[in-house]
Amino acid sequence: SRSMDLDEVLDEVKHFGKFQATNYLLLSVAILFAAMFEASFIFTAGDLDYRCRIPECDGAEATFQPEWLQNAVPFHQQDSRSVPWRCRRFAPRNFSALSENSQRNYSSCSPESFDNSTVIRCDEWIYDGEETTILREWDLTCEENLWKLTMVGTVNNIGQFVGLSIVGVVSDRIGRKTTLIVSMILSCVMGLARSLAWSYEIFLLFEFLDPALGTGVYTSALVLGMELVGSRSRVLAATMITSFYAIGQALTGIIAWWLQNWRLILRASYLPSLLCISYYWILPESVRWLQSQGRTEEVKTIMLRAAKINGVKLSEQEFSKFELSPVVAKTEDETPVQKRSNSDAFKRIFKSKILLARLINCAFCWITNSFVYIGLSLSAVSVGGDKYTNFILVAVVEIPAYAVTPFFSDRFGRRLSLCVSLLIAGVCCVAFAFIPEGYDTAKLVVFLAGKFAITIAFTVVYVFTAELFPTELRHSMLGTCSMVGRIGSIIAPQTPLLAEIYKALPFFLFGGISVASGLLILLIPETLNQKLPDTVEEAENLGKRQNT
Repeated sequence: SRSMDLDEVLDEVKHFGKFQATNYLLLSVAILFAAMFEASFIFTAGDLDYRCRIPECDGAEATFQPEWLQNAVPFHQQDSRSVPWRCRRFAPRNFSALSENSQRNYSSCSPESFDNSTVIRCDEWIYDGEETTILREWDLTCEENLWKLTMVGTVNNIGQFVGLSIVGVVSDRIGRKTTLIVSMILSCVMGLARSLAWSYEIFLLFEFLDPALGTGVYTSALVLGMELVGSRSRVLAATMITSFYAIGQALTGIIAWWLQNWRLILRASYLPSLLCISYYWILPESVRWLQSQGRTEEVKTIMLRAAKINGVKLSEQEFSKFELSPVVAKTEDETPVQKRSNSDAFKRIFKSKILLARLINCAFCWITNSFVYIGLSLSAVSVGGDKYTNFILVAVVEIPAYAVTPFFSDRFGRRLSLCVSLLIAGVCCVAFAFIPEGYDTAKLVVFLAGKFAITIAFTVVYVFTAELFPTELRHSMLGTCSMVGRIGSIIAPQTPLLAEIYKALPFFLFGGISVASGLLILLIPETLNQKLPDTVEEAENLGKRQNT
């Protein structure tokens, strides 16, 4: 009897039965937490409305916009309404008289009390509403501190960059399930530590350590999910998992809306994730990983359990076939490839002009996708209208995007889907910049269309990249593109600084880079319905067969 392949065993126990569905739900909950961890900084380091505190007039219970405010603070137009300057006030006239007049009778707030030709800076502020972010906690006010707020998102993404470079190696060494649980616990501890931060610097340190130690949650859950189902259900499975990522982001918006306090938002987002410790007992390890480690007995146990839960009878002889193929079948063809190091992979790429150009093009496309995707998620809170509603809608619009992506990329091909979705995203961003103030609904619709398009592009670029490179270089090239792509998400949180120069500048940037990348993608061959390339030669010849 010939030895049985793992995919065949998965076929025997049903591709996506009750066993897989249950585990997928568990993994989806983990992904949901990963999304909440990643989105929390949008609200903890969020911008607020504030104005100068006018000590001559503001009592202990100061309101944000009292009647006399126009006398004491200059106003300016913003989003078609008049708002007070944040860090400027009119100079008070005749200080000595005011300080003696300690009654603070409101005549001291009349227009005569202020010299409205002299504008001075202030060092105390009154905030609008109850919402507390780190801005209010540590008075990170005015233009000179804006970088401290944008830095939080950048530091978070640098942490992810560091985490991603370690997590793959760790997960291949200790297993997907262990990586998932350990990352989850570490992330939770870092998140709770952050909610207790006593200074901006400490907050920033934990904002870095959280993703650096916890990036494994998303990646290991995704890999574990992919390795639990047969090849036929992979697209469905990936769509389900990524949809939960969007739900997690929306949930962050709801929690922020409900609690309005950055410390409480962090505790509410992180504490429940400790429930995932129970996965140690209820989630199976990846069968493919166990098999690659030669732990066939455990594979057998998990497979029998899967068969039982899915209501399939697995005969012993089926399994005796299976026992004949632990790692033996793998050694001949796969190990030598793994023995070759990453530096070898790059040498092969650099020798081939075609693949090098392809790698650079893909990397640029990854940078574009992560830059625009993160940029739009962050800008959602400043579209106009209610920032929480906007953020939730911008997160939820990803779900239909994930759902239609497989249809588009299988019907029209990867290259065309990627090109068109990037062009649409670019056009939406530029159009958004031109819609005049006051048209909040129109702005939101165009914004959502842009987010919808960039989500499709981001989903396609994963598959496309994997199909463009030969088997022995596939993982390292996908890893390289994804790492280089992080540059985009590291820069993206800084775009609000550009909006200080000119409000629409970030959107011209998003639009320009999307259109550029969309057109460049046309230089890469289509991979739909092509055999996955196994050698460098096959990869170079992709797309040539149709032409000759």
